[in-house]
Amino acid sequence: MTGKLLLYLLTLCPACSLIARPLLENDSHRPYNKHFAVKRISKRDSTTCQNNVQYPFNTSTGIICCSSCYPGSVAKNIGCTKTDPITKCKSCTEGKEYMDKMNHKTKCLRCNDCDREHGLEVETNCTAVKNVKCKCRPGFFCNSPPCQHCDPCDTCENGAVLEKCTETQNTKCERKENVPWYTWGIPIVIVILIAVAVLIIYFICKRRNNSREYEIPPGDEENEMELMYPDMDLTPWIPDIAEEMKLEEVMQLVRKLRLSSIRIDAVINNNNNDVTEQKIKLLECWYQEKGIKGAFKTLITTLNRLGFCAIADRIQQKIKPETINSPAIHGNN
Repeated sequence: MTGKLLLYLLTLCPACSLIARPLLENDSHRPYNKHFAVKRISKRDSTTCQNNVQYPFNTSTGIICCSSCYPGSVAKNIGCTKTDPITKCKSCTEGKEYMDKMNHKTKCLRCNDCDREHGLEVETNCTAVKNVKCKCRPGFFCNSPPCQHCDPCDTCENGAVLEKCTETQNTKCERKENVPWYTWGIPIVIVILIAVAVLIIYFICKRRNNSREYEIPPGDEENEMELMYPDMDLTPWIPDIAEEMKLEEVMQLVRKLRLSSIRIDAVINNNNNDVTEQKIKLLECWYQEKGIKGAFKTLITTLNRLGFCAIADRIQQKIKPETINSPAIHGNN
């Protein structure tokens, strides 16, 4: 009986090996198939958009190449669809805004202002595709482009001109060994008179502020100061404040308010040939550092201390306490 059982097992083993061999062969191929599958999944199609003419826009299904807006226009909204790859664009306001290149921005650039007080005048008007081009008006020059302001040309004594003043070069005068006293005496007298005038204005403003503080009833100082200079968000008023001041006055103000020279230089360099934007950005930098607490009071009192009393009064006329909580009034203006 035992001999028959052993003989049965011996005949059965070769059959088991034949059945198991295909299974082992199939298992040997599994690492290769798995690697191949991973490789196919990891492979992704790359999308390359045409430079300047198109820009990439990410969607849930992948990257789409949307068409850029032409010069003179900007995008209403960034993005497009696969079925409609054309970006919806809007035109810049002629004479006020411009865009001089293919783009997908949502705002046009503001045209520069050729400030006559800085000796500038318009050479070429601003269009929707090109910024205004300024030049020095007659009697002024600028020898350090890009020019943000032009200096008055010098006048030579007794008309002894060696080279006339041009847009890029000051007047060259003939030298004279015997210089009359009034050539240096008159400028000194003018400087002294200007200094006296500044001191008079300073003391008048100081007396005005002291008289205002004197009129405050005892015990109501804090309430009166809060009514005169309440804490408020100056952000929507900064363009109006900048409009009342020259660039030199804004720079003098922010230096007095301890805005760092590094930030001042960065604003000036990042907004070349745009005096209006420079003034707005300088005031915004100060306001970001100062914050809303006491900002209005600090602004007005500092202007008075610098002798800019008329500017302080005009700003207070624009930003009245009754308009602080009425942004709609400001918007309508």
